Amino acid sequence: MDEEETSFAGGLEIDESLSLVERVKFYCQSAVSVQRLVHVQELGACAEEIGAAAILSELVPLLNIVSCDPELGIRQALAEQLVPLARVLLAEPDLAGALEDGRAVTAYQVVIERCVPILSGLLNSRSPPEMGMGGSAQLLDAAAEAFIALAGLLRPDDVGPAILTPVLCLAHDDEAEVNRVVATQLLGSLAPVVSSELCCQFILPEIISLADDPVFRVRKAAALKIGALCAVVGPELTAQRLLPVYETLCRDDIWGVRKACVESLSEVTAAAPPDAQTGRLVPLLHELYVDTSRWVRVTACQALGPFLAALPSESISVELLLFFTQLANPANPNASDTDISYFCAFNFPAVVQAVGAARWGEVSEAFRILATNIQWKVRRTLSFSMHELARILGQELAEQELMPTFDYFLKDLDEVKVGVIMHMPRFLETLSPGARLKYLAGIAEVRAETDNWRFRHALALQLADLGPLFPRDAALETLLPLALDLSTDPVAEVRCAAMVKVGSLIAMLLQGEPEPLPADGPLGGFLRTVCNMASSHSCHRRANCAQICTSLAAALPPAVVSELLLPELVSLASDPVPTVRLLVARLVKQQLLSSQDYASLEPTLAIAESLRVDSDRDVLRAIHDAGFEPPPYASKSPRREPQHSAGHEAWSSTDEAPMPAHATLHGGHNVRVPGWIDTGGVLGMGMEPIQLDPPPVGAFARGCGGMAAEAPSAGAAGASQASEGDSGRPRERDNVEAQPCIGAGGVDAQHERSEPGNGGVGEGALNGGGREAVAAGQGAGVAGGNGSDEAEEADTT
Repeated sequence: MDEEETSFAGGLEIDESLSLVERVKFYCQSAVSVQRLVHVQELGACAEEIGAAAILSELVPLLNIVSCDPELGIRQALAEQLVPLARVLLAEPDLAGALEDGRAVTAYQVVIERCVPILSGLLNSRSPPEMGMGGSAQLLDAAAEAFIALAGLLRPDDVGPAILTPVLCLAHDDEAEVNRVVATQLLGSLAPVVSSELCCQFILPEIISLADDPVFRVRKAAALKIGALCAVVGPELTAQRLLPVYETLCRDDIWGVRKACVESLSEVTAAAPPDAQTGRLVPLLHELYVDTSRWVRVTACQALGPFLAALPSESISVELLLFFTQLANPANPNASDTDISYFCAFNFPAVVQAVGAARWGEVSEAFRILATNIQWKVRRTLSFSMHELARILGQELAEQELMPTFDYFLKDLDEVKVGVIMHMPRFLETLSPGARLKYLAGIAEVRAETDNWRFRHALALQLADLGPLFPRDAALETLLPLALDLSTDPVAEVRCAAMVKVGSLIAMLLQGEPEPLPADGPLGGFLRTVCNMASSHSCHRRANCAQICTSLAAALPPAVVSELLLPELVSLASDPVPTVRLLVARLVKQQLLSSQDYASLEPTLAIAESLRVDSDRDVLRAIHDAGFEPPPYASKSPRREPQHSAGHEAWSSTDEAPMPAHATLHGGHNVRVPGWIDTGGVLGMGMEPIQLDPPPVGAFARGCGGMAAEAPSAGAAGASQASEGDSGRPRERDNVEAQPCIGAGGVDAQHERSEPGNGGVGEGALNGGGREAVAAGQGAGVAGGNGSDEAEEADTT
């Protein structure tokens, strides 16, 4: 890295020794813009951490400085952080503090006198630098959003002077059209926030005035917000004062203004009185539906569904409904836009609900066209609404008209199938019992036929809802195995969802079961399977057992829990895996000890007693009361540094092995070795190796043909043995650790601390049979080849 890069990197360094508030105070005024941005974005988190009192003294002086930052992104970040900071101050509104000039103020006054003016300055495109310069659309959006949120936090009496006054000033700025656009948007968003009196007195006349602005962008903003205003002022003022303005905007010369009117049409319709809907708004829709601008026509097609849903049923004529159903037909010229069918499918349930089941015949053909649309996104949105259509149409029509499409969607693409699977119980509950039973086998097939875990997750979430829909015997035969299958699913998300619901399902199926529970019945077999999981060799199965028991203990009768589950929990409380014990601890603390049915039982007390002296800190926290802090873990003995000799590292006899053991057998294959060494070169010749206890560090066993094996763990101090030559006779060396052992094949001994001239690493000697042994640092193994093959160095780190 050159000097310039080093200097740049040094300028970005953060002093981590400073506290969060110290870093924010220091780096918000840094010369590096990235540092300022990062720490301005932490203002909200810092405010929550230090509290209102520290905000007044530490952070408030920074706000004006940051609001004048030359970087747009930093001012935008400030706008986003002012609301979280204000929330902390308003949690203690009467807290006294002082500003930089020494004037005494409360936390609430700081919000009014500091936060609101800063946001007003950020919204004003002509603000002087000392008030916070305006800027990009992103900055204006962030400041406007914060301004609206802040209005909802203030006392109602202060909203007018603190919030509305600066907005009205922007609305009256005749020189900057951007300010009037921003003011129009803010007035429309403030209408639901301020009182009805303020809305009618100030916002209503201002919007009417701005709707007649000579700049089309201002009129467009007014057209977009007029619907929200109608919902606040009520039907009477809507018809008298706003509908004439809206009709004028719908006939504006600029197509963008007319398009904005179409987008707010459903809101205006919902707020207008019925006679105005039929007499004034329906003719307007007809005009917009055949507008000269293609964009207006397309938007009118998209808005037709919400418009019909806002009308009373008797106001929806056959012609209007035909306009809507024709959108499903790709041959319709008005539906040439590829997304029109999607909007038709999306709004279809709302239109059906508006016209009622009696007029299903008028829309049924459109439904069939949408259900077979070539675009999967159209079929997908319809699949997600099948249960709502079934509820609207009722049992008879649902079975006749919807069941074939439901079956078709179950065999469709995964993107479509997921809609019907996620809402299957709500669809099935509208059908007759006989029709429901047809789908029981299909539910199990969904689990078996798909590799998509999200489908299994959807089924798991609905286990408790599916149970009551089917006869008890059928549910025992199909849903019970499915519940166990999902509770032990390989995907954790599926298991967790199933185990939450399995208790409610079993509790429902237990109703009508004789007491005591028959051990050979389906439910007895299920509970027995769960109990057997407690003694599984797999820790995952044992953890599953604890989680399933958590769900069962919350739903099953105390007698069943005490008889079948508590004995298994006693064994799981001493499980060697801490995760299993942690699950048991949470179950005991949160459910058993807090219940009168279990708190005094001997198994419960025994489990709690065992877990209170557990060695795992997480288990101790789970079983004790809140605030308990377990003792720290005992520290391990320090690791000894490696000893160096002749440029090589050797590990002492008390060190751990640097890497897991492996052995290289015939053909160069590596296998793990559990700490043994082949002292006579007999590996692979039918003879048993010698077990060393403890095995030596980095020890090697070389079998026939020069193959090497490595063993882990520490060996005894003192002399160790190596064999060499054809006979494999041992040769002693003084105080040599981690010696290899070479078998038949004429390969010389190699070791970490060998001396030159003895065929060791120091010489890199060529050994018998044309094989070369190369040292591998820290006791790694090397594999000899045939002929002149060269052994490769093994990495041990």
